[in-house]
Amino acid sequence: MPLITITDSFGSNGIEIAKRVAEELGVEVFDDKRLQWMVSELEMPSGIGHDFDKHTPGFWERLLSRQPLVFLEAMEAAVYDISRSGDGVIIGHGSQILLRDFDCAFHVRLQSDFMARVNNLVIQQGMNLVAAADLVANSDINQKGFFQYAFQMDLDTSSLYDLIINTGKMKTGTIADLILVAVQSEDIRSPFTSPVDPFN
Repeated sequence: MPLITITDSFGSNGIEIAKRVAEELGVEVFDDKRLQWMVSELEMPSGIGHDFDKHTPGFWERLLSRQPLVFLEAMEAAVYDISRSGDGVIIGHGSQILLRDFDCAFHVRLQSDFMARVNNLVIQQGMNLVAAADLVANSDINQKGFFQYAFQMDLDTSSLYDLIINTGKMKTGTIADLILVAVQSEDIRSPFTSPVDPFN
């Protein structure tokens, strides 16, 4: 079974979809909280000093803003440690790039129209429309900015992903089922062999 990385845009129900996929497959979800715990268990770079409490909310944001290179080193260590187990669902954190050359990894991109994501927050969390729009807009800027800084690539480069899904078109259960069909297909379970080029 491959590792699955899910890269979502804020408000696209990525965490719920990831949890449904993981539950069906019987594997673990590696979200912010789980990855944060892993950092506390792994031997991390010396740059993570005593002023960083690895167990508190906002750890990733503080580490990224104050020591971005240490953040990347910690993130790489955690993601590579997950890859050794061979299964699981990793949410974000550049995992689609860090595991890009791993044949065992299946990369999913979840995205949706800006207003669809804003409306999700309004409906699901009872947020004010303006506040929800600001939150989604700022999240998009920060996510794309981090990705450009960390990997010198556009987050929405289609070649980074094996499956791209518009979450505004389907319910979360349908999307989870679509991912499950893909990762459990014979195409994914068996090594892919490129066709022979008849002109060479």
